[in-house]
Amino acid sequence: MKNQEFTNNNQHYRQLEENMQKEFHQLLYENQPLFKVALTDDLWLHYLESLELSSRQQYNCSCCKAFIRKYGDLVILTEDGQIKSALWHPETVPDYFKAAVTQLKKVVEASSIKTVFYSDQRQLGTPFSGERSHLSLMLPKHYVSKSALKTANQLMAEKKAEFQLFEATLHMYSRDSVSIMKTLIDSGALYRSERFIGMISWFDEAQQVILKEKDALVRERLMWRYIAKAKTGYCHLKNSMIGTLLDDYQAGINTDELIRRYNDKMDPSQYMRAQSAPTEGALIEAEKLVEKIGITDALERRFARLDEIPEFIWRSPEKKVEKQKMGLFSGIIPKIPKVKIIDWPITTMTWKKFSETLLPQVNKIEARVDDTNRLMSLVTENIPDSKSIFQWDNPFSWYYHGGVDGEIKRRVQEAGGRYEENDIRCSLIWENRTDLDLHCLTPAGKHIFYNRKRETNGWLDVDMNVRGETMYPVENIRWTKGEGVEGNYRFYVHNYRDRSNGWGTPFKVELEVAGQVYTHQGELSVTGAQETVFEFIYKKGQIAKMLTSNQSREYDTWNLTQGAFVEVTGITKSPNLWGERNWEQNGNHTFFLLKDCRDESQGKGRGFFNEMLIPELREIRKTLEIYTAMTPIKAAEMATACGLGFSKEAEWNVLLKISIDGMERLIKIDRFD
Repeated sequence: MKNQEFTNNNQHYRQLEENMQKEFHQLLYENQPLFKVALTDDLWLHYLESLELSSRQQYNCSCCKAFIRKYGDLVILTEDGQIKSALWHPETVPDYFKAAVTQLKKVVEASSIKTVFYSDQRQLGTPFSGERSHLSLMLPKHYVSKSALKTANQLMAEKKAEFQLFEATLHMYSRDSVSIMKTLIDSGALYRSERFIGMISWFDEAQQVILKEKDALVRERLMWRYIAKAKTGYCHLKNSMIGTLLDDYQAGINTDELIRRYNDKMDPSQYMRAQSAPTEGALIEAEKLVEKIGITDALERRFARLDEIPEFIWRSPEKKVEKQKMGLFSGIIPKIPKVKIIDWPITTMTWKKFSETLLPQVNKIEARVDDTNRLMSLVTENIPDSKSIFQWDNPFSWYYHGGVDGEIKRRVQEAGGRYEENDIRCSLIWENRTDLDLHCLTPAGKHIFYNRKRETNGWLDVDMNVRGETMYPVENIRWTKGEGVEGNYRFYVHNYRDRSNGWGTPFKVELEVAGQVYTHQGELSVTGAQETVFEFIYKKGQIAKMLTSNQSREYDTWNLTQGAFVEVTGITKSPNLWGERNWEQNGNHTFFLLKDCRDESQGKGRGFFNEMLIPELREIRKTLEIYTAMTPIKAAEMATACGLGFSKEAEWNVLLKISIDGMERLIKIDRFD
């Protein structure tokens, strides 16, 4: 600062400012995290009282005072847990300020860490006011908080809370437990374990480094250092799937059961699903949040088209029709060469081997459609250039037919119902607290429903939501193998008590009869409403004669024929693997996009899944889950990016018919590698 008696030239005040800024930026060259310390004294008074008495009034500046009080406590932590002031370096300042800066450094470096530092702006302090210059700093861009939801103060408060949680977690699990679970996760024996390799590796290293340190103060600082560098969610390991694994292991659960429990919870239809409905207040807050961060448009989803896919592993050659010259013999139709079909046995290989050896030579691929659980579709933003809601750098997501429809099997079995080995089974699912009831009128004229659960060999073995106890209910009526009665059946759904608050209750019913699976989707909006979903005539050993036209078979809804070979138009990876940044923790999938394949079921709940979303949306995941469950994906008729999907972790067992220079052969891809 400038004044009449003490100028920048006399006391080299500008040199103090410039040297502080230079040292600060050199210190942050390697992206060191910044911390704030817990001060017991006023740092400004330490500074002022260390100056010569005659000059104190001249340097008693409100701008510099505000800077030192707000930012003077910034520090970094070295790898061995030592505190270094980020601002105060006596060896580089003009002699006049050495005593003051030495005192500031001493006070700051003797303090304990308070929290990780965040800032909402780059400029720290006020550089100039009028002709006076002041202590100030310009943060590198990457040090400025990018959160659209929380202020810097809120983020710093969160880190203080994370410290308490992390400290407790460090002592909760033994070194042996952590080491063994890390080995299990690294082995790939767990479903989608790559999602947690980073977290368990971070925790394993942190626990080793921190717990071997005997000095309690250094241990505390090392904890802060690991917290500052942790990715989102790492400090909440106790509440993650890794915490569940460690809890199960330390409880003495055997490895096979531990893996089974983990895999069940990691099922795409279950993982990161909200377990209760959002409150009215939560809905209001979610509306505000969505508007604040500008993602209203991004939540509107539609089916993707083939021409929009930016990356392909392989794409079917485009058939170009060239205008031919009309020659003397142009009217003569030439003989069309037949495709040579060689009667070779099926060759089995991994996807890795196939893609590296045969795929570059392939002219045409057809895939056999055998498993409805493999059916998938790519989805994208309906409004162009919407703000991204995904962790990766593009607006595409995906869903599996089995990931949605597999939910029926999971719910029935978890509720104690019988899903398999039936002559006839009818299952109903929906996703709110409304009390829907599944009814059946049997060939004997009997009525199966909640008040009469067993009739004519049939049994309503699952009945839910009498009191609105769950967000994910299911009901199930079935005839065990060999007990189906021939004759006319009619199933209908009744809205016994509506609890949808005006949203309506979309539902899905799955009927399996004589080995054929049919589906029906509908919606009931008011108490007392009902809808017939299936009516058919059943005869043992025959395909049921359907009397209703509002149902569809699984393959029909995707415009496919079971067991048929369908031309592949392109092969691509899942969107989280596109581009330079790799988000394999969200899964590694390979998609075979099929000609004329599209999901015509008007399904809901597939626009996105919570685990795909940016961390900032975690706090409104309940609301987003309900929204996507009740909002159809648009432009189904335009979809050209649907087909078969395969995960790196699971068996593939897909049969391909490939053509190389006019010669065909059959290749079975059994797994990824």
